[in-house]
Amino acid sequence: MATKRLRSKSLAQTGISPELKRNKQTKEAQVHLLQVGDGPEQNNKNTEEDDKKQLHLLPGDDSLSEFERRRLQNLRDNAAFFSTLNIKQAKENLSTTIQKPSNRRPARGLQIEKIKKESLPRRPPSLRLQRKDPHGEAVPAPPPVWEWQPPEHARQAPGPIKMIQKNTVKDMDEVTFMRTLKNMGKCKEKATKKNVSTDSFITSINALTLKSEHVAKVVKDRIFSVVVHPSETKLLVCTGDKWGKLGFWDVNSRDGNDGVFLYEPHSRPVNCLSFGQDNTDRLYSCSYDGTVRCTVFEQAIFDEIYATPEDDDIRCCHFDFLEPNTMLVCQSDGCVAVVDTRTQGTGAENIYHVHGKLAKTVSVHPQEKNYFITACRDGYVSVWDIRHMKTKKPSSVDDLPHSKSVSSAYFSPGTGKNILTTSLDDRLNIFDSSSMTGDIRRKASIRHDNHVGRWLTNFRAVWHPMREDVFVVGSMHRPRQIELYDDHCHMLTTFSDPDYLGSVCSINAFHPTQNILVGGNSSGRLHVFT
Repeated sequence: MATKRLRSKSLAQTGISPELKRNKQTKEAQVHLLQVGDGPEQNNKNTEEDDKKQLHLLPGDDSLSEFERRRLQNLRDNAAFFSTLNIKQAKENLSTTIQKPSNRRPARGLQIEKIKKESLPRRPPSLRLQRKDPHGEAVPAPPPVWEWQPPEHARQAPGPIKMIQKNTVKDMDEVTFMRTLKNMGKCKEKATKKNVSTDSFITSINALTLKSEHVAKVVKDRIFSVVVHPSETKLLVCTGDKWGKLGFWDVNSRDGNDGVFLYEPHSRPVNCLSFGQDNTDRLYSCSYDGTVRCTVFEQAIFDEIYATPEDDDIRCCHFDFLEPNTMLVCQSDGCVAVVDTRTQGTGAENIYHVHGKLAKTVSVHPQEKNYFITACRDGYVSVWDIRHMKTKKPSSVDDLPHSKSVSSAYFSPGTGKNILTTSLDDRLNIFDSSSMTGDIRRKASIRHDNHVGRWLTNFRAVWHPMREDVFVVGSMHRPRQIELYDDHCHMLTTFSDPDYLGSVCSINAFHPTQNILVGGNSSGRLHVFT
């Protein structure tokens, strides 16, 4: 059976018809009988001669193999056989005789007239679409849909701005407060440094308490900066909030709103405040609106001393003084601008591109003024020498890496032998900067929860202005408290009050010469420990 299938398959492939196959089998049988009778040699000769007679070779077939010649011969025989049947002619004859019947009936008699369809009149719109009631009277238009739009806080007008209060106070109280500011500027008080041991300092600092009259809402929104006036006769605290408000609080006064007077020199967060080094009647402030202003108490104005191009949307993040009349301003584009407050105009003397991302703080060495440090969002605190600065791609003296963004970095007051950093890797770090030769190493480090969330201002640990071994920082612990550490990151004490301190104080500041601590929270409230 298998042999027959293989033979049938081979025959089908060669294109042999059944009739030719039967004739071929008969011829092969006759040849076989002749071969049996004549011997093997005679039989082979006869087979070759018969094959040559059967195959009609055409020009070019001599180079083909035996199988190919037989296959071509079979195709020729099949084509000749089909041509004798006249199938193509029969198909053409059949197509001419068959005609398709027509389905259309012949029209006889009267012709049917075509009637043109008339278009129906358009239906009038419904009363609802006409905004009418069922009686046909007009319905009043619906009230407009309220869509929330983000508040726009455009930059204040360039140039000096008059000190106009934003809170409601009596005219007499305003006059009294402005007179107080002018008198504070005239008093040239020099801070007297007292060498007090750490134990004595802790004993005195533990005696600080928080009273109900020393808690007040000074600004309307979240606090971004706090500074205390260096006067030892009057306690004046200044703070800046999220939308450019500047609040003054005469703690022991009842004029105005319990001693609070509010102004608006900026339009965006006021991130840094500082009184002049020689002139305490001048308060400097920088804001995310790209401006640095000077509050002149004598003239009762907010003078503009530096401004970035408004279309570039570059923020002024922090500043520090190189000299009494020269400051360094770090910006959101990673640049540090050198600003001279005595020159006309609002431009910078020089601008150095020190980081590829936002530079958050800048701090000048208290003794070697040519050195300063910057804290950047890229996780680096860089040390720079202004004597070797270049406009493009300046080289840093040293880089202090952190695993995440650095919120602040400050030299210690006095000698600048330590650098205090706060970063989002939940660490407080102190680096030994006693030698500015480029080999600054980490001195101490402690884990501290610095993730305050979206609605709170980031922590910025700051030094005590009269000590190099003590710094203060906010805390996320409960009950709410403010923490005090030494220069080895050991906690010395905490400031808390279960009755009057119930929120996180992100921004804190000491009085420059007295043991007075001020803490500001994210609702615009100040807490003064005295």
